[in-house]
Amino acid sequence: MNFCRKILAAGMAAVMLAGVSMAEARQHGGMEPGAEANVEVRQNSGVEARTGTVKTAGADDEVSVRPVGGDEQVVELAVNMKVDGLHPKYSNRVPESWHPLEEVDWQVKNQDSPQLLKRWPVTVEDGGGTLLFSDSPEYVEQDGILYSDVVTGAGRIFYYHLNNTRQNKKIAVVLENEGKYTAILNVSREALSAPSDNYLWVGKTTQQAYMESKVNRNVFVFPNRKAILSNKMTETIVRPGQLVNGIYDFTADGPVRLSVIMYPAGANPIEFMKKAKVLPKDEHRLRGTYKGMNRIIRAEKVYNPQQDGAVFIPLADNDRDVYRYGIDATDGSETQNYGNYGIMYELQVPVKGTGDVQYILQPLGGVYAGAMSVQDMADRQRFMLSVPQNQLYFGNVRIDDFTSHRFPPTDDTDYIYFSSELASLGSYGAEQKLRFEFSPPGASNLPVNFILMPATQAQGLAYKWQKR
Repeated sequence: MNFCRKILAAGMAAVMLAGVSMAEARQHGGMEPGAEANVEVRQNSGVEARTGTVKTAGADDEVSVRPVGGDEQVVELAVNMKVDGLHPKYSNRVPESWHPLEEVDWQVKNQDSPQLLKRWPVTVEDGGGTLLFSDSPEYVEQDGILYSDVVTGAGRIFYYHLNNTRQNKKIAVVLENEGKYTAILNVSREALSAPSDNYLWVGKTTQQAYMESKVNRNVFVFPNRKAILSNKMTETIVRPGQLVNGIYDFTADGPVRLSVIMYPAGANPIEFMKKAKVLPKDEHRLRGTYKGMNRIIRAEKVYNPQQDGAVFIPLADNDRDVYRYGIDATDGSETQNYGNYGIMYELQVPVKGTGDVQYILQPLGGVYAGAMSVQDMADRQRFMLSVPQNQLYFGNVRIDDFTSHRFPPTDDTDYIYFSSELASLGSYGAEQKLRFEFSPPGASNLPVNFILMPATQAQGLAYKWQKR
């Protein structure tokens, strides 16, 4: 069966939303919930533009998406389809039947109430290997070891650091074999950003590369010897004020110590380790070792779009989706992964009935720039989704106080407000068995809502917001 995505046309981009959750907004960049962001978006010549082949969709047509640049790269057509933001190549795909009649007088004062969302019940299962999270000190002011711990078996390392000195530096992960025999560390997924002072760009492109990644390479670590997790780390200069983000999945067949270090650009990292000291954590204390690097969220019951309407699953709010606790191996203290960075979520919501289902991501805490993947479990095809598409970030539009006070969220309800921003994750047939992959991206704000609703209802919302 071909993996198909139905196109939700220009109106859905008018539904690009950002709400204020009833939960306290969780963030990683120091921005107050709902505050406006002043983010400079720079072009980066190191990012390769990708193109693909599509066909123009009619009102009921399906658009088959053919992967480009490998089975896991796709041209996303159904995200943030604002009329004035459409790429010219795809601007003719809007079905004529979706254009409202000109004589309709649609004013803000006549609009209906914000769209009510019901929380969909889920179960949460944590599992997988060991996560090493290194983000403290985030602004690194001296050379040294940023985080270090020993892993045996499956693991993931997620690091996120900024060179806050006046000299060029390098940031690398050094491996050290603490066993009696040669250890083989097999890397299965990897992503390393190009350093930049555009933090949202770093977080988003790293997550995009990780979502697309599928590798199989071995690093041999001899007893009482050291090695580098990736040679690319030693080739990458991090200039003053630049941020770098790396994510690596691996399996070690023996005890291997992984140490994230910042060191002088001209130094040898192995020699540097002989005298390197562990740097003190900053006030945010965002580093540690966490057992269970994956989280599976399963719906407790089957979703029927015609019967159940618009529903949401809250992600990374530390209330209904709690942040993981672990240990800082450098001093033995308890630590919390405030944001669940590096935790990979698998979202499973079985669907029945007829009609298409629209999937949406709604940021609640401020600006957001990331990626997700979607997989059709029937034919095993998996595609990366840029969130949002066609722009770096979204979620910086503030909800007006009058509306939010009249329609406040609760534990089991939330809203799509008139000024909310949304990113479409695609519209899919109810017969498709889908699995979405999500992870909180570095530099972005949390929490977010994962929303499902009938595609016909989403079309109506798109029309409503387009006319405001």
